[in-house]
Amino acid sequence: LHALSLAAAVILVLRSNVDLSRTLERLSQSDPLLYILAFLVYYTSLPLRGLRWRLLLGNAGFQRNLHLPSLLGLTEILFLGWFGNCVVPAKLGDAYRAYLLRRNSPVSFPTALGTIMAEGIMDMAVIFLLLVGAVIAGLGLASGAVALWVLGAGFGLVLLLTVGLVVLYRFGGHIAVRLPSRLRPFYQNLQHGILSSLHRLPLLAFLSVLIWLAEAGRLFLVSRSLGFSLGVPLTLFVALASAILTLFPLTPAGLGLVEGGIVGLLVLAAFSKEDALSVALLDRSISYWSIILFGAVLLVLSRKK
Repeated sequence: LHALSLAAAVILVLRSNVDLSRTLERLSQSDPLLYILAFLVYYTSLPLRGLRWRLLLGNAGFQRNLHLPSLLGLTEILFLGWFGNCVVPAKLGDAYRAYLLRRNSPVSFPTALGTIMAEGIMDMAVIFLLLVGAVIAGLGLASGAVALWVLGAGFGLVLLLTVGLVVLYRFGGHIAVRLPSRLRPFYQNLQHGILSSLHRLPLLAFLSVLIWLAEAGRLFLVSRSLGFSLGVPLTLFVALASAILTLFPLTPAGLGLVEGGIVGLLVLAAFSKEDALSVALLDRSISYWSIILFGAVLLVLSRKK
C-alpha cells in the first residue's frame, strides 16, 4: 500500500509538470532551526492528546487508582497507535491502540475503542469550528468554491457523527436487545465508552483546540523555514483540511491524499506547484515519516507492545 501510494503520488507529480529540481533546491534552502521548532511544536500535541485520553477514560469510570497507565504510559500507547495508522490502512492503528490499553489496564477492548471514537468525534467538531473561523477571517484562496466544499464536507461529517450519537443515546438499548447474545456485551461496552466519556466538554474542547493549533503551528513554521508566510487563516485552513483527508482510510494516514490536498490548496493560494510541493513534503516529513521512524524504534523498545 505504501508503494502504491507513493507510486501514484510520483505519477501525479510527473503529469503535473512540476520542476522537481526547483522543489529540491527550495528544500535544501530551508531553515533548520525553524524546522526543528516545527518538529517540537508538533510533538507538544502528544502529551496533550495523552491527557485528553486520560480524561475521556476517567469520564468512562477508569481512574488512576484502577491501574490505568500513567500519562506517559497512555501517551506511549497513543503514539504506537499513530504508528499503526501510518503503516496500515483503515485506521487499524486505533484498534491496535485499544488492544494495547486492554493488555495494560482493566479497560475492555470495546470500551477503549469507544473512548477513541469519542476522541475522534471531538476532533472533528473542533476541526470544523476552526475551519469556519479560518474562512471568516479570510483565506486568500483563488477559488472560494473550494473553501465552501471543504466546509460542506466538514459539516456533513459533523452532522453524521451528531446523528449517530443521538441514535446511540436514544435507541442504544433497543439496538442492544436485538443483537445476538455474543455481540451484545461488545456493543454495550462500546456504547458506554463513547457516551460516558463525553463529559466535561469545555475542558476536552479546550485541549482539542490546543492540539489542533499545534498542528497548524507545525505547518506555519515549516512554511516559514522555506521562506513563505502563509498567514494564520490560510495555515489553519490548509492544516485542518488536510487533516480531514486522513479520516478516509484509503491509504495509511492519508499517504498521497494529504500531500495532494496541501499542494492543491496552496496552488489556489497563488503558490507555484514547486513551492507548494516543497511545503507538503517538508511538512509530511514531520507529521508522517518521523512517526514511522520513532514509532518503529518505540515498537522495539516498548514494554506495552
